Amino acid sequence: MSITGEARASVVGREAQTELLATPTRTGHTVGALIAAWLGSFADSGATRAAYARDLREYVEWCTRRELDPLDVRLPEVQMYGAELAAATNPRTGRAFAASTRARKIAAVSSWYTFLVRAGAIDANPARDAARPRYDRQHSPTASVSERQAAQMLTASRDYRHRSLAPEAVALVMMLLIDLGIRVSELCHADLADLGQRDGLRVLTVRMKGGKVRTRPIPAPLVPVLDAYLAQRPDADTGALVVTRHCERINRHQVFRLVQTMAAEAGVPMPQRITPHSMRHTFNTIARERGAALEDRRDALGHSSAAVTQLYDHVAVSLTRDPAHLVAGATSETRETTPNSPE
Repeated sequence: MSITGEARASVVGREAQTELLATPTRTGHTVGALIAAWLGSFADSGATRAAYARDLREYVEWCTRRELDPLDVRLPEVQMYGAELAAATNPRTGRAFAASTRARKIAAVSSWYTFLVRAGAIDANPARDAARPRYDRQHSPTASVSERQAAQMLTASRDYRHRSLAPEAVALVMMLLIDLGIRVSELCHADLADLGQRDGLRVLTVRMKGGKVRTRPIPAPLVPVLDAYLAQRPDADTGALVVTRHCERINRHQVFRLVQTMAAEAGVPMPQRITPHSMRHTFNTIARERGAALEDRRDALGHSSAAVTQLYDHVAVSLTRDPAHLVAGATSETRETTPNSPE
């Protein structure tokens, strides 16, 4: 069967991109080597590096489709790219890209060009003055669950029969996400060697974004869950803390699916919107409502500043203090005490 026109264009596009990446720059380094060197500067943040790698790959593909050399583009071309992002659909959600996502993609492109300027590969950053989408930095689209729902998710995790994870592993993963509020990347990268003791407490060393390291306590309710998991942990070659039945390190996709499954098992509305990051919001909200200080929560979550933690607070507090609750309560009382109008 002959190759279709669309498939042929795809092949040609890949060949052109491969040729572009192998093209030497005036520094003597290839474009591909400069991309790798730039990504290497984000070694302390795997999630940022992965996101920026995707963002730049998409930009280079866009340039290739339009027969543009990314090292020769100017501001108008970057603006065109931004405009196309605004009109594009996110293939993962089927919806338009969020303004914050588009801003990050342009920021990634600009960051790469800044690196190229410093490396001597180009003279100026064409994305420096590119328009960035405006968005409310106090708004977070992350869904979260209540304290009651979190407890129900933990209960559901205790006896859940998972295809790839033992029940003890399922329970441990959910407690680490909810009771410690760790990131999915921190969970997946945790090793057995990160477990220890300090001041009479069981602890877990958590390696965070930006090279930060925190020693977190294993709370008393989590200790028996951890011990039950360790007692049945498969004898795997990997030193990973959490491993599957197949003796492989757990990955973020498995954690995402597990969280959504546990949300569904607990009866959480729209469980498909609940993510591992939702558990961090839940951790912060429960801790705040139970009296934990802002600085203690910021340190536990590994936030770069208290402003990030306060964003989590703003979302939760604005929902509970919204005057809509007062108005709805008042109108409800009025409806109950007002007799029906005569027909």
